[in-house]
Amino acid sequence: MRARVVARKRAVAPLLASALALILSGRAARGGEQTAVYRAHGAASVLFDQYDNDGYSLAVSAARDGSVELRVRVSDAPLESRAPYPPAVPRDKSLPLAPDRDAFAKGLADGSRTEAEAVRRVLLGIASEVRYDPDRLRNQDPGAVFASKRAYCVGFAELAVDLLRRVGIPARTVQGILRTEPGSDRYEPEIGGAYHRWIEVYYPDRGYVFSDPWASVNGVDARYVPFGKRSLARPVALSVEEVEPPQGTLAYVPAKAGESTLRVRTATDR
Repeated sequence: MRARVVARKRAVAPLLASALALILSGRAARGGEQTAVYRAHGAASVLFDQYDNDGYSLAVSAARDGSVELRVRVSDAPLESRAPYPPAVPRDKSLPLAPDRDAFAKGLADGSRTEAEAVRRVLLGIASEVRYDPDRLRNQDPGAVFASKRAYCVGFAELAVDLLRRVGIPARTVQGILRTEPGSDRYEPEIGGAYHRWIEVYYPDRGYVFSDPWASVNGVDARYVPFGKRSLARPVALSVEEVEPPQGTLAYVPAKAGESTLRVRTATDR
C-alpha cells in the first residue's frame, strides 16, 4: 500500500510543480468581476437565500408574481489570505480511518507554507488522479472515488472535502445549480443547466471560499447559483430562467492537472 502511495505521489508531483509555477507567475488582472441575473419559479425557490463568501455574492429578492430574483456577482480579486499551513488545529476525529487517503493528502500538502497553497496542491492532485464519469450508479463516497479514480461532481466534492479535512483544513460541500449549455451532462431545460455539487473551504482570515474540484480553485463564475438551504431530496418544483446572461471576464489562471485544466483564482499568500 505504501509503495503505491509513494509511486502515485511521485507521478503527480511534477504536474503540481508545473501548475503551481504557472499560477504564481501569472499576471492576472486585479479586481475584475462577472455578474448575472436569474429568476426562479416554483415551490423549491425557497432553497435560495442570500449567500456571501470571499469573492462571491448572491442577492435574493422576492417579486410580486411569486418568483425570486437571483443576482450573482463574482470577483476575481486575489484571495487575500496568509493563513499558515499546517493549521494549528487538531485532526478531525470524526473522519473514518483511511491510512491511504491520509498519506495521499499529506503528500500533496507537504511543503506548503500557507493554507491557500495547500488547497491548490490538494485540488490539483485530485484533478490529476480522478476522471469525470457521468455514471450515476457509481458509488460517490470518498473511499470508492479514491479507489476507482472515477466520479461525477458529487464524488469530486466528497473526496475533496475528505482529503482537505485530513490535513486540517475545514471544508464542506455545497448544493446548487450550474448553468450549462443544452446537451451537456445532466442538462435540464427547466433550470437551464444541471443540479451540481461543489465545495467551500474555510480560511481563518477570510472565511469561506468556493472551489469546484472538477473545474476551479478558490473561485467559481457567475453560472454557479448555490442553495442557501440544504435539500434532502431532489427539487421537484423549480425552474430557473436567465434574465441577464453572465457579463464580464474573470482573470483566472489556467492550471494543467493531468488530463484536466482547472481555473485558479490567484492568492496573495506569499
